[in-house]
Amino acid sequence: VKKYIDIPADLTNAQIAYDLTMRTVEVEAVVDTAAKFHDIVVGQITSVEAHPNADKLKVCLVNIGETEDVQIVCGGSNLYSGEKVVVSKPGAEVYWHGESELMKIKETKMRGVASYGMICGAEEVYLGDFYVIVDLGDVDAAPGQNIADIIGMNDTVLEIDNKSLTNRPDLWGHYGIARELAAIYKLPLKLLDEFDAPTGLKDYDVEIINAEKCYRYA
Repeated sequence: VKKYIDIPADLTNAQIAYDLTMRTVEVEAVVDTAAKFHDIVVGQITSVEAHPNADKLKVCLVNIGETEDVQIVCGGSNLYSGEKVVVSKPGAEVYWHGESELMKIKETKMRGVASYGMICGAEEVYLGDFYVIVDLGDVDAAPGQNIADIIGMNDTVLEIDNKSLTNRPDLWGHYGIARELAAIYKLPLKLLDEFDAPTGLKDYDVEIINAEKCYRYA
């Protein structure tokens, strides 16, 4: 919607939902798509060492954009220095090893070695639709950057009840909602990008047999 109108900085999503509901359509929910990615950031591994008390664990130092690298114990076998990974900091909520219940990450010790956070696989941090193994080496991302920004999930979704829209086809798209908000808040509405139709399309002749039942076919 922000492609078509400049929403004032002090206009909250809650206020937009309320004003749309009172004037136009029923907004049932406001969803912050980035909310579940809180404290889930890009990390860059700076070293990988063997765990002194466990053959299958590694002790990694990871740059997560803070003043000092943090130490994380991980069971991944394919970790290497310089790798960009997904790190869940203390406070993040993840699906531990793909389990069905969310678990809040805390600082802990694993086999006697302190561990700050967790280096995560895709299914653990809602990224199963984006990655199988999360290696962000080809992604333009800096340590400490939130994952929601990387995958374009830093957005707001207004869930609008369908019965509010059935007789308003002008609102069946983002531009229509933007036009409505422009009217509510007296904001200028930007023009849609000009569309250049492709050439060489097949031409179809349409004849309306009964003009009383079908006024126009387009």
